[in-house]
Amino acid sequence: MVMTPGATQIPVRIVGSSIFGRHPIISDERTWNMFISDDWLLNFAGYEQAVEILTQGTEGRGLFHSTRGNFLLAVLGANVYRIDANLGFSFLFSIATNTGEVFMDENLSSQIAIVDGSTIAYIYNYTTETFGNIVWDYGSGGTTFTPNYVTYQNTYFIFGNGDNTTSGSQWFVYKSGFNPTTLADPLKLSWVQTLTLQTKPDFAKACIRIPSHGNNLLVLGSTVAEIWTNVAGLQIYQRQSSINIDYGVASVSTIAASDDMIAWLGINEKSSPAIMVMTGGQAQRISTDGIDYLLSGVERPDRSTAMFYRQDGHVFYILTFFDQADNFSIMYDFTTQKFFDITDWDFTYHPARQMAYFDNEIYFVSLKQGSLMRISTNLTSISTDIQNEYEIPRIRKCDTYRLPGSDRFIVNQFSFTIENGIEPDVDYQFECDGHILGEVSGNFMYSEDDLPLLVEGGSCQIYRPRVDVTLSKNGGETYSNAVSYYMHPTGKYKNQPRFNKLGEANQFTIQMRFWGFGGVVVANGMLEVYQ
Repeated sequence: MVMTPGATQIPVRIVGSSIFGRHPIISDERTWNMFISDDWLLNFAGYEQAVEILTQGTEGRGLFHSTRGNFLLAVLGANVYRIDANLGFSFLFSIATNTGEVFMDENLSSQIAIVDGSTIAYIYNYTTETFGNIVWDYGSGGTTFTPNYVTYQNTYFIFGNGDNTTSGSQWFVYKSGFNPTTLADPLKLSWVQTLTLQTKPDFAKACIRIPSHGNNLLVLGSTVAEIWTNVAGLQIYQRQSSINIDYGVASVSTIAASDDMIAWLGINEKSSPAIMVMTGGQAQRISTDGIDYLLSGVERPDRSTAMFYRQDGHVFYILTFFDQADNFSIMYDFTTQKFFDITDWDFTYHPARQMAYFDNEIYFVSLKQGSLMRISTNLTSISTDIQNEYEIPRIRKCDTYRLPGSDRFIVNQFSFTIENGIEPDVDYQFECDGHILGEVSGNFMYSEDDLPLLVEGGSCQIYRPRVDVTLSKNGGETYSNAVSYYMHPTGKYKNQPRFNKLGEANQFTIQMRFWGFGGVVVANGMLEVYQ
């Protein structure tokens, strides 16, 4: 490429993340539905409907993979379904509530505990195919409480407490009361121990075992968290008195665990929400000042969900606020330590809730419909059902370029490298519906755009994947009309789009949107500027 005499090549950071700058003029970099891998920007995973169970509008509330039973348990609305390896499903029973996140875990006695934050909790025993309300054996020390969260560790079910009364600081340890020999009491749990959050006057909202750290348990309150250890003897659990974390959990639905990490939306009596991550016995805030500012504006933190998603060597923490007043999702890639925006096809919040790896695929239940959905980076579009397929909104807003003294400059060219000609069946052939008008001679009639003329009600369309580039010369406040670069047909691999004679400015911001149903693989770009 021949450069303009006296021009300078300036790198353009196309391969970047969402900075969420507190002030856009400082940095307004954003990346929607893409992530960084090997210094290239790739499209994030698409999803498709795997099993339609209920209709659109039914809330997916929970998904659990029973490794011992080799099935999925899904809660959709008020209904609990079992999904087997062939993705056949069967209705099991109904619970008392029809909205809000549901938490599940299983023990070694074929019992899966199900809690939904109400005063009623449930057991599904897949050995006896029995289900219903938990039969609590309070023994000599148990009391009624509101099961708010459940985890399993070392033969025990451990329950967080949803009470906001004077007894709300207590959390509870139960064991199975099921007799696998006689099959008696399939729904029974027996009280073992009642413990209390101690560091601050607080409520014991949730308990979760710490991954890869043996007998350790994290107990989360609303302003503090404590580490407890399962020990031999009558005490069962003992607090590590030398360690505590000065952040509780703003919403138990944001707690997620993977590998050796636990992440949650943290809060305390002195600080606004922040994303916390615990590794071993240490916790740190991973949210930036811009992310913290974003989270401080959340109106309904209780209407949220979060999960870990691992694929292609990356581990993502996906955090969603699905109330109409908030309506956004963000994700953090632990591999690159970067934040990104993530959306649904219509640019609303991403619908995923509680993912599970099952039968060599990753599934989730949807906040927006009563179906089991499959997610994969091999999917480059969004299919909500067998009839509707949508493009993934993939947008990159680059950093603003300025000269050190804010002098004006001329942009002669913008260029970058993108994978091209790879998407199958891109041939730029028209697809028409309706009856074509013809001449007496039998030839078809065409418009000035070389489209066949159709009778009323007919239409022609052509699939043309493209990249739209818009420019801002006022720091990203407004953008120009889009200039399009159309991707090449399949098998034509020329891969360097160029945009020429882009004008004069003292600040220059590039925004790119990638249209199409195929994947996106794009590298950094270059500006050619001179004064």
